[in-house]
Amino acid sequence: MSEPTLVRPVEGQRRAHERYEVTIPVDCTTQELFLSNHVCNISRGGLFIRSDKPLPLETEVSLVIRLPEADLCIRAKGRVVWNYDIVKGTSRIIPGSGIRFVDMSATDRAALEAYLKKLANRRES
Repeated sequence: MSEPTLVRPVEGQRRAHERYEVTIPVDCTTQELFLSNHVCNISRGGLFIRSDKPLPLETEVSLVIRLPEADLCIRAKGRVVWNYDIVKGTSRIIPGSGIRFVDMSATDRAALEAYLKKLANRRES
């Protein structure tokens, strides 16, 4: 069996949105499967779910993200845009699915933005 192709953003490129390391429960549904896992980083544009069996590229997913502290779930549609990430400051590869948000209600977007703002404020403290 051949090794999977490394598909992820090019290191050194500036990201459109700041990523925050988190451990947030998420339910992910595709046409073929349902999986419950944890987000390991999140941004305004998407998230990364660590998994030994990444979802295929371009897979459409429905997400239910349970935001801690707010006791709130947000729903979003996403698309798998890469299959592996690299631990910051190392060359260690992490298997999983990088998912870009493609649709989210205004209410859920506002809840996500408020959560990310809290994370940014904690980082600055």
